[in-house]
Amino acid sequence: MNPAGAVPLPTTGTVPSVHPSLSEADFRALPPERQADVVRAARPAIGLGTAIRIVLMLGRPRTCVPGVVAFLLGYGYVADPASWRVPVLATIAFVAGLVANLYNAYTDLDEDCRNLPGRVWLVYQLGARRLRDATAWLSAAVVLLAFPFGAPFVVFTVVGLVLVAQYSLPPLRLKAHPVPGLLAFSWAVVGPFLIGYFGATGEVRWPEPAPLAMLLFLLVWFVAKGMFKNVPDFYGDRAAGLRTSATVFGSWRAAALATTAVTTAGYLSLPVLVALGASPPRVLWALPWAVLAVLQCARLVRADDPATGNEILRRDMLVSSGFLATVLLLQLPHWASVATVVACGLVLHGSGKLGMDSRRRTDGAASNVPAGSPPDGTSLRPKTPQAMFDKAAPRYDTFNTVLSFGQDRRWRRRAARQVDPGRHREVLDVATGTASLALAMADRDQRIRVTGIDLNAAMLAVGRQRVARRGLDHRVSLLRGSAEELPFGDATFDVVTIAFAIDDMPDRVRCARELHRVLRPGGRVVLLELGLPEGRVPRSVYLGVLGLMNAAARARGMEGYRHLREEIRHYNGAEAIRALLTEVGFTGYRREPLTGGVAVLHVASRGGDASGSARA
Repeated sequence: MNPAGAVPLPTTGTVPSVHPSLSEADFRALPPERQADVVRAARPAIGLGTAIRIVLMLGRPRTCVPGVVAFLLGYGYVADPASWRVPVLATIAFVAGLVANLYNAYTDLDEDCRNLPGRVWLVYQLGARRLRDATAWLSAAVVLLAFPFGAPFVVFTVVGLVLVAQYSLPPLRLKAHPVPGLLAFSWAVVGPFLIGYFGATGEVRWPEPAPLAMLLFLLVWFVAKGMFKNVPDFYGDRAAGLRTSATVFGSWRAAALATTAVTTAGYLSLPVLVALGASPPRVLWALPWAVLAVLQCARLVRADDPATGNEILRRDMLVSSGFLATVLLLQLPHWASVATVVACGLVLHGSGKLGMDSRRRTDGAASNVPAGSPPDGTSLRPKTPQAMFDKAAPRYDTFNTVLSFGQDRRWRRRAARQVDPGRHREVLDVATGTASLALAMADRDQRIRVTGIDLNAAMLAVGRQRVARRGLDHRVSLLRGSAEELPFGDATFDVVTIAFAIDDMPDRVRCARELHRVLRPGGRVVLLELGLPEGRVPRSVYLGVLGLMNAAARARGMEGYRHLREEIRHYNGAEAIRALLTEVGFTGYRREPLTGGVAVLHVASRGGDASGSARA
């Protein structure tokens, strides 16, 4: 029988070039490196309509809007925009933006398996070869559209497409170098500006001072956009070994703060255009957009969560598009500008309504939302007690220590001692929360590597800060995902732990089966659960104290902790945990009451030979 989350593909050897089509759940259950291999080998059968839709989603039309606006800014410096040239050149600018995004989707499979698993799933459905062919055909269409504007413009267009390709493709792969990568990224607006400037007359020449000043402004402004775009990918890019404008910094927060500084400078350089005579004074009415942009940056600094970061990024795209559209309308008050802004607004609105964006809300970095995330339109979290955790995250550890009179730390240390550094090197901590148990296990021995997974982004953000402060980023990684659909292959870990969470699972049996599936033969499962003291008097005293503590918590605005007392009052007993573990196939069960039974440590094994389970 196929265990929950298992994928009917070989786990070793060469990936076959043709294999049965995988469901989204099975595909997302693959580890990131396997996803990339499967996508490259896939030859899916797909209808033309579906293929076109996926190509558009991967092309991300909404991100092409700033380029179209920049195009008309460039055109307006040279000629009246009431010309047949404008719609043709606008199409060139728009499709060139699609091509750039398609190149990214094709070349970035390895990091996208960690950063953007939803996008990789789209590539799998389309097929990597079909994606490559679609990109080539669209590039050819751009070149053909350039022919009416003369040979120099065609050469410029071809050079621009090569630059777009080299942003992602070898041998240059500019995006792998922080500074060249940002400069190449800014081609998304610089290129369209030049398309408008050169295409207005068909002459390719050095810009005059006024348009050159606008060009430099767009360059600086969009470099900041590139930095912003890289922050949500911080953890996944770092895990993939990529040097970007974000990963050169030591933390998400540092990268986001640098982005804030450059973003502020970019927006506030608008008055320089007026001072240089490149823009009329009325364009300064666009400056209020800078306030919204800085607010988005502030949200990014606080987020430390790629899933939330992607949502902020999409909102920042709206702010960026609104700002540039306002600059266009003030710089070039013409019906063509109004028509362009309306068309761009329809693209933004339609992309949102039709879901035409491959960077989805449920996506995040490997350290956050790996392949186990459910598809869009489904809830990533159970309704309770996640809302409580969102609010409690900053004070979660302190409150638990107070509530347990400091015993929670001792319980976790006791659980961590179940990890034998001589045999157990790869450890998974499910429902890791703020990484307390993960850190306790990492402290056992420098050979131990811990992966923590949790659904709650707020808790993970606190956990990552703790890991970074301890300098353990290289041995402790935190992911966002579901305990009921773990995004790992079968028999991946030597030890799997879960503390104070198994009874919070909507489906405890499914969660336990997943723990069993990802554990290597001979591996060990370690559970910590709250219990009740033995004896009527100690139990009554304990519940009374717990009630007082919960009342204090409610007074402090942490009313969600009231669920804790009810869970303990209806505690099913340690035998319920034993029965659960036995039901899904664990053997060798034993347990140890802690602090007079207030907590219970449960340990069991997955049957099989434990030899060779340790990894160097």
